Amino acid sequence: MIGKNLSHAFAGLDFLPAQVCTLRDGTVLIADVYRPHGDGPWPVLLMRQPYGRDIASTVVYAHPTWWVRQGFMVVIQDVRGRGDSEGEFYPFRNEIDDGHDTVMWAASLPGSNGRVGMYGFSYQGSTQLLAALARPPPLRALAPHMTAFDLYSGWFYRDGLLQLSTTMAWANQMLREDARRLGAEESYAALEASYRNLAALTAQFPLRDAKPLTHADLPSYAADWLRHPTPETYWPEFNLLDRVAELGVPMFHLSGWYDFYLRGSVDGYRAMASRHPHQYLLAGPWVHLPWGNLVGGQDLGPAAVPTVDAAMAGWFHHWLDHDTPTLPAPLAGTRYFMLGENAWRDAPSWPPPAATTQTWFLQSEGRANSRFGDGRLSRDVATGPEDLFSYDPEVPVGSPGIGFGPHDLTAQQQGINLLVYTTAPRDEPLRVAGDPSCTLHVRSSASSTAFVVRLSRVTVADRAVFLCLGAVTAEVADGGVITVTLDPIAVTLAPGECLRLDIASSAFPLLVRHPNCGTDPASLASPADFRRALQIVYHDEARPSQLHLPVLPA
Repeated sequence: MIGKNLSHAFAGLDFLPAQVCTLRDGTVLIADVYRPHGDGPWPVLLMRQPYGRDIASTVVYAHPTWWVRQGFMVVIQDVRGRGDSEGEFYPFRNEIDDGHDTVMWAASLPGSNGRVGMYGFSYQGSTQLLAALARPPPLRALAPHMTAFDLYSGWFYRDGLLQLSTTMAWANQMLREDARRLGAEESYAALEASYRNLAALTAQFPLRDAKPLTHADLPSYAADWLRHPTPETYWPEFNLLDRVAELGVPMFHLSGWYDFYLRGSVDGYRAMASRHPHQYLLAGPWVHLPWGNLVGGQDLGPAAVPTVDAAMAGWFHHWLDHDTPTLPAPLAGTRYFMLGENAWRDAPSWPPPAATTQTWFLQSEGRANSRFGDGRLSRDVATGPEDLFSYDPEVPVGSPGIGFGPHDLTAQQQGINLLVYTTAPRDEPLRVAGDPSCTLHVRSSASSTAFVVRLSRVTVADRAVFLCLGAVTAEVADGGVITVTLDPIAVTLAPGECLRLDIASSAFPLLVRHPNCGTDPASLASPADFRRALQIVYHDEARPSQLHLPVLPA
């Protein structure tokens, strides 16, 4: 942590390290306080985070000293059981009461004007939402970025499929610090090794007992996440979508088209905007971190360079400088980045009200396997015999790159273990903005299985640039209709480009491999318990499988 020897190192401001906040149960939390010289009063910006307060999320935000020079007092606190703070860390569980007590303490600091805003992304976004549930009166505005209001559906699971790589990697990262604090030397060494070998960590059987995440000398939260695959148990306390009525403060939401928690953050914005005024969404082209114009090997242009700090500074001053801010607020509605155009657009809400649903039908002559097949997307009608592919969990279709991003899927799309449907090259631009979805008529030889749908933009250079993904579990041994909702996206296809839809049953290791049986994937004892499945997609006149696109007018 930053030591006291730096307490006078920053020009034009005061740095007060290791300030003590005592919670209602006597637990002591430690924070660093940055403030301008003088007596104030200043509005307070609070960040509560579990990664070491000296980092202060500077992987994406300006250092606290910059915020001080914009006229704020800044408080960066280690949450319970992290950094120098006392107590035991269990993610999310203690942040309601701890957040309330910290907000009250921060509002009372010398120089505070009594009004507090909170900012931060990922876990730091969750600490804001959970603190707001307790309704501390000084808390006037939040900036919950790249987080999820419902941890089950927006963070850890996607329609019952564990978000495997992100969950395992983050659990390993968090438990490593717990092992260090607890003096669990063997577990710490094992966590160090597994942190450097994610492939081995995600390939264990059964996943619910994955080592070293479930070692007996470590906290239980990783095991809890892996052992609760349905939303009915364990997860309700972490579902804030059901409690948005209690979160009535202005919020500056931020999501990234290629963030793992995109669905969770956009769902939260929409739920809040339906109940409360003064909700703003900035939807950028970014991955979880860092934010910038170079994403997935592509340069998205100068407009993709983030200006989040400056926008937040003006927004927080509006809500925190005065007890009754003058309306209208400086930011409202939605500002979103249009891929393809690589430019920003504005709308009063998300999805943009101007978008209308355009239906595209799946077509083929019965061999849509791979990009070399005959699968087509057409505005006309669904035609042709059924398409089939074999899903073998031991030979899964991979994730779109190491992480989300505009990666080229062309190599993956030459496999015959997925179906590929492509439009004709565009004669004029096609502008998509919203939440695409598919209605698929399917059947499987398995009693229970999964379907994964992806959209990509095929450039004139024949690169299939990943856009978005959706997945569902299904029991369709006797045939049935499934709806797959894909993540939000905004993209313009230029003349000469195509839109491509591919259908598989896996995206490993992003998603856990469905075993093609009713067994929870995390409980599977060994790869020998995997079952192969023949997957059928129909697109005839009686069973018209379709892609529904939210399209903006020309």
